[in-house]
Amino acid sequence: MTQFESAIPPQRPEVSQLGEIYTLKWRDKEIQMRVERFDTDTRKNVTAEITVEVLDTPVGEGHIARGRQGLLSTFRTLIQDCVDFGGELISNEDWRIMFKQLSNAVLDKYRMGEPAINLSQMGEVGKKPFILEPFIYEGNPTVIYGRGGVGKSLFCLYLAVLLQTGTSHNRLSGKKMNVLYLDYEADPDESKYRSNMIAHGLEIDPDSIEIHYRHCSVPFREEADVIQRIVMELEIGCVVIDSAVPAVGDAISGEAVSQFFNSVRSLSTSERQVASLIIGHTTKAQEDKNSSGPYGAAHWRNGPRTVWHFKADQKRGADTIDVQLIHDKVNLDKLLAPIGFQIEWRQGAIHFLDLDARRHSVFGRQQHLGDRIEVALEDNSHLAEDALATLLDARTEDIRTELDRDTRFIQNTLGEWELMSI
Repeated sequence: MTQFESAIPPQRPEVSQLGEIYTLKWRDKEIQMRVERFDTDTRKNVTAEITVEVLDTPVGEGHIARGRQGLLSTFRTLIQDCVDFGGELISNEDWRIMFKQLSNAVLDKYRMGEPAINLSQMGEVGKKPFILEPFIYEGNPTVIYGRGGVGKSLFCLYLAVLLQTGTSHNRLSGKKMNVLYLDYEADPDESKYRSNMIAHGLEIDPDSIEIHYRHCSVPFREEADVIQRIVMELEIGCVVIDSAVPAVGDAISGEAVSQFFNSVRSLSTSERQVASLIIGHTTKAQEDKNSSGPYGAAHWRNGPRTVWHFKADQKRGADTIDVQLIHDKVNLDKLLAPIGFQIEWRQGAIHFLDLDARRHSVFGRQQHLGDRIEVALEDNSHLAEDALATLLDARTEDIRTELDRDTRFIQNTLGEWELMSI
């Protein structure tokens, strides 16, 4: 037997997938191969970038070979590189078998995509769970949008802190997980300063906030494979994208928006669910028109599973911002009532405080008529229709219509209206 011959041929590799990144591990040979950056030409030939490494070595230390090859090729060049740089324990024939196993394992999976599943053979499942209630569902995209400069990025960083640390605060319940913050607008110094201020407000150690930060400068879809690898290596459970315009490239193009959401969706597989929180902007004109969704485009409503409109009220020179989030759209449950917060800067800390948006001097007037009636009856016990119309500056006919169709309200024996008892 020569020094390159192997008595035992390679066993079948373990194969894992995240989006379009495939990782194969031959534990018997202590070898790992990563297959990514696929391309299909006009004749349907599939090529990919293949990286060969020694298994379980520090990043950059176990590199053996890398190259782009057709997945139906003989892999001659890569095999020769592996023989030259892979040590004396793996023979040319073993490498040939391993690359053949790679081709068989990856090519069909790539062409077929996710396998079809027989739903009748699945166990009982409930509705999709939250990872941060009530804003972010497991494995699904959430969009929070509003005018620029009103605190959206700060609020979403607050949500990221709750997730990364598993902290519950202000009736928000976060499931502890790793978070990746993709920043297309600011820089790491600003984000670190803000996260420290949030930590002080939450009375937790700033060094416990281990959010993974990445400065980005090209559209998401152009480096989705890079982000997929980061998500896989860091075991990310939620990705924050700040913000949509630079991440998409052309936020008013339906095709570009669809490609963006497809790329975001590729972060998840049937085995691993990765949620996303996407920050979007509107113009003042769109706000004045009460446009539903960022940029007024239908694709921005179709792509995410849930959408929240972020509105703010701030007085010039004040150390506080009052905000409310209005639930515009949801696929997985029912629409929720508006949620209010007050963001306050004091003594080197940022505090997020609970705020009753229904009774706010500005937000209260923007509530749905049924919600305004509910507040009036909470404060006054019982009122007649004309009294409600006067109090709420609304037409009696509109009050009557809302009272008749909303099950929260009941008419007593005197003809006045009360809240339904639970």
